[in-house]
Amino acid sequence: MAVYTHVSEEELDIFLKDYQIGKLVEFQGISEGVENTNYKIITDTGPYILTLYENRVEKKDIPFFLEYMFHLSSNKINCPLPLKNKDNSLFSELNGKPSSILTFLEGTSTNNVTPEQAFELGSVLAKIHLMSSNLNIKRDNPLDINSFENLISNCYQNAQEFSIDLEKEVIKEYERIKNNWPNDIPKGIIHADLFPDNILFKEDKISGVIDFSFSCNDFLSYDLSICINAWCFRDDGFDIKLSKNLISGYQSIRRLEEEEISNLPILCSGSALRFLLTRLNDWKKNEGDVVVTPKNPIDFMKILNFHKNIRKPEEYGV
Repeated sequence: MAVYTHVSEEELDIFLKDYQIGKLVEFQGISEGVENTNYKIITDTGPYILTLYENRVEKKDIPFFLEYMFHLSSNKINCPLPLKNKDNSLFSELNGKPSSILTFLEGTSTNNVTPEQAFELGSVLAKIHLMSSNLNIKRDNPLDINSFENLISNCYQNAQEFSIDLEKEVIKEYERIKNNWPNDIPKGIIHADLFPDNILFKEDKISGVIDFSFSCNDFLSYDLSICINAWCFRDDGFDIKLSKNLISGYQSIRRLEEEEISNLPILCSGSALRFLLTRLNDWKKNEGDVVVTPKNPIDFMKILNFHKNIRKPEEYGV
């Protein structure tokens, strides 16, 4: 994890003149995250987040991310509010990178979620889905099922480091998932990366949802499957109590359709394969002089193996 683009105090002072947030007091890079560069900045009016969008984020997609956050924040979802500059734009440029100023949210992430927190997470996810149902913006999912074949072809060498048979296993699972992938279940705007490091808690309650740089249009229940994979597996395996509470929390706000429930096993398999492939592709990847700490892809091979043995959605606690 790293700061990719370095910003000097002088450069930041000049940049902030386009925003009505006061004078710079101090700033520091934030190590969390692997997609973009983030700084916590403090002015005489309070703390903010500066995000510089790096090369893996396409400039044409930035308005989608920021409009999505602006809409959610304006409708009482606790996510960062992008601030407009003097030209009434949600982003500008700093050191050659598209950049934005966001409100700062208090809280810390956790890797030891409780069943009560899982229930709240599910309800927040459903609220996000419902709140964005009338938002008329669109971004196709660049990591949908159709992207997997290219990801597989790019990760052969890295896969060999873990197991000589790993690529064969991945291809077999990809064929199974592709042949059973649903078509006609509800779609909308999804977060698409709601891992524990993207949820903030304060006094055991969710205080913020962050990092919308993977958000896109896709199946709503695919977003739920990502949360099941990210939140409901502990070191000793699947925790059905967490999964049951997560799904119950979601359904307390938005009822899942029968087709969404019946497709949960294949959706969970698909999202597990997505993160297995992206982690394999990122294994030992460096960005110039910045070394990014990789995440172990094998964790998601274990999760994928769990899902392929699921015979009915009730095994998730539905």
